[in-house]
Amino acid sequence: MDQDPPRLGTAADAYFEDHRESDDLGRRAVRGGIVSVAMQYCNGALQVLATIVLARLLTPADFGLVAIVTVTTSFAPLLIDFGLGDATAQRSRITPSQISSLFWLASGLGVALAVLVAACSPLIAAIYREPQLEPIALCTGITFVLWGVSNQHLALLRRTMQFGRIARIQFFATLAGVVVAIVLALAGYGYWSLVARPIVRALWVAVGAWRGCSWRPGRPAFDDEVKSMARFGLHVVSFSVTFAISGAVDRMALGLFYRPAVVGYYQNAITLYQYSIVMALEQVHTVGSAALSKLQFNPVALREKYQAALSTLAYFIMPAAAILSVTADDVTLLLLGEKWRASGLLLRILALRGIFYVVEHSQGWLHLSIGRVDRWRNWGIVSLACQIIAVLAGLRFGPRGVAVACVIEGVLIAIPSISYAGRPIGVGSTLVIRAVGPELIGAISTAALGTWLRMTIFASCSSLERIVLAVVCCIAIYMIVVVGIFRRTEPLRVARSVLQHRLRSDP
Repeated sequence: MDQDPPRLGTAADAYFEDHRESDDLGRRAVRGGIVSVAMQYCNGALQVLATIVLARLLTPADFGLVAIVTVTTSFAPLLIDFGLGDATAQRSRITPSQISSLFWLASGLGVALAVLVAACSPLIAAIYREPQLEPIALCTGITFVLWGVSNQHLALLRRTMQFGRIARIQFFATLAGVVVAIVLALAGYGYWSLVARPIVRALWVAVGAWRGCSWRPGRPAFDDEVKSMARFGLHVVSFSVTFAISGAVDRMALGLFYRPAVVGYYQNAITLYQYSIVMALEQVHTVGSAALSKLQFNPVALREKYQAALSTLAYFIMPAAAILSVTADDVTLLLLGEKWRASGLLLRILALRGIFYVVEHSQGWLHLSIGRVDRWRNWGIVSLACQIIAVLAGLRFGPRGVAVACVIEGVLIAIPSISYAGRPIGVGSTLVIRAVGPELIGAISTAALGTWLRMTIFASCSSLERIVLAVVCCIAIYMIVVVGIFRRTEPLRVARSVLQHRLRSDP
């Protein structure tokens, strides 16, 4: 067996230290989570700003064309990652040569998928009966190569819990992509501005990851541990691909049976929802899985930290989803303009899923932290089957029917997803209800009463006035239920403590 190459220096050594439980793990995880979520919301704000500007410069059909290619190839980034990023972050012990092996594997997958998508681009155009899709698909492959070469550098930053650095890389990558897209749109390049944005972003992430992580790939060593990590990754990617397809099947189906403009309305509703709610959850996933993995040999502590983390996350994300649903119509009209009114109604429906998605999304923390990614793969298959059934049930009623069906499906599988994920360590529905029960009741009450206020008392107000009044009233309703009735204040104390520590540590 090949010997590991010499260490690269003190800075690089830190990436290969063994996992160990520490007294300040919870504080570090929460601090990293808050910093990451804050930066991610800035990232989301940039994406929303880009959507606002581009929606006024481009047509729904432009967004629809690019969305069709995006969702059709949505599995590709996950195949490139192959779960290897999570394997690197989760393993209690790794070596530089093992990470080099994973780097070359991810890079090879990126190149292979780029070639595959390029070869299939005529077929994609033929299936959707839109010739413009062929060159769009060809260019999309560039991002796959860039994702492959940045995968392990980002994973090593996650392993050492440098979530703030990752968030900064992603933020400036998004900024670069937005600037390029807007410039191209102003120059009259139409949907090509949307094609260029992810390419520029992926390039910036790759450069930033290499600059931010001092490790450099060397000679690979495909030993038994690397093979074990690849098997781990195979289970992760099996779930991730099925999960990605389940998240894209709604737009794929709409693209097959409706015009690109319809897909464009649905896509921009999804965009506003994702950058308001889902993106924060995805960022927290990297924090939660990395932190809980350090407790993989202490199930009791893992259960306690999981419950505390889920409660804190739900405390802030669930009401945000409820408020987004209440204000969706006015927010969409104010941001995107009158021609996107149809997206507002879709956003109002889709945002309701965010209330329950907080719970469902946390299953990844459990699967990864206890190393049972085979169960994660199994649940991904169940989730995909449920989503396909939901989309088929709602498709005949158009995009609204699809959105309603997807929300219902999300409500039904939220708690079962955690019961299945947590069974090996005794995490079940009872723990979930204890963790998020008050927040769930508060968010549902907020959505119901807020919608009633918007449609009655605030009906005669302008869009901006309705947004301000609805947000204030929704926050008041939520706090009355969660703090006034259920006396749930611990997440507020945790957030305040972390913010105070952060302010004291800043120069």
